Amino acid sequence: MLVTHQQTVQEKVIHYFEGAGMDYGYWDPAFNMHFGYFRRGINPFSRAALLEQMNREVLRRLELHRCGEPLVLDLGCGLGAVSRSMALTEKRARFLGFTITPWQVSFGNELTKEEGLEDRVHLYESDFARLPLPGESADAVFAVESACYARGADKRDLVEELYRVLRPGGRFVLADGFRRHSRPLPRWLDKIYRRNMDCWALQELADIDRLVAALHECGFSHIQVEDVSWRVAPSFAHIPFVTLRFLFDIWRKGQLRNLDRERINNALAPALGMIMGLSRRHFGYYLVSGKK
Repeated sequence: MLVTHQQTVQEKVIHYFEGAGMDYGYWDPAFNMHFGYFRRGINPFSRAALLEQMNREVLRRLELHRCGEPLVLDLGCGLGAVSRSMALTEKRARFLGFTITPWQVSFGNELTKEEGLEDRVHLYESDFARLPLPGESADAVFAVESACYARGADKRDLVEELYRVLRPGGRFVLADGFRRHSRPLPRWLDKIYRRNMDCWALQELADIDRLVAALHECGFSHIQVEDVSWRVAPSFAHIPFVTLRFLFDIWRKGQLRNLDRERINNALAPALGMIMGLSRRHFGYYLVSGKK
């Protein structure tokens, strides 16, 4: 049987999240596996508040008030934390999450059941660029720090799938880190970038301009591109403290020498991401939204 490059890439992603998935609990006990969003009035030292605010920002841009009982898709859902958070606010909505990692599906659905949300939130094992859904079946779609796992600098496979599954008038939101251009990076920064991609089992970040061009070409309208890098920055400041806490805990348990590659990479990647985030000419964090 011929093993394709894409299959190999997916196996690497699955292996990473199976090895390091539980360590995300150090970042957030609710398993929000993303960065936060700062608004005036939020305590920047409260990581949980920042993370929940990011969930609210994405939800607001989905504009679910226009639908009676909306069906919302969570692409690259991880353990489903964002969907559960939204379901607590949008009690009329149903959420379907999709991830290629079997462990995330089973554990995420257990967490959902513990919160009593299993009738409105459910996770499935699937490639988010090839969803097991008919066309024009969803009212809204979002991807929080997962679109980066799609192929190519323009993430066209994902963009085309977004357009296929959304009903006319449906909305999407992508929250993620992006490259500001596709020009060669300075050599020192390129090494950090490539190492970070390897740590998080990524191939490449999207180029923001190429992604937006793909969205237009596929037929999306009302596209908004918001550079929210400074809004996300306060949550980045939590990275060193969480990493040190993780390493100290592992050392205290006598497990430091036995850390596998995935867990080491998961601890290293955020620190490398901080360096990339400070390289504002080359990288940024964006909220991209639009309408079919």
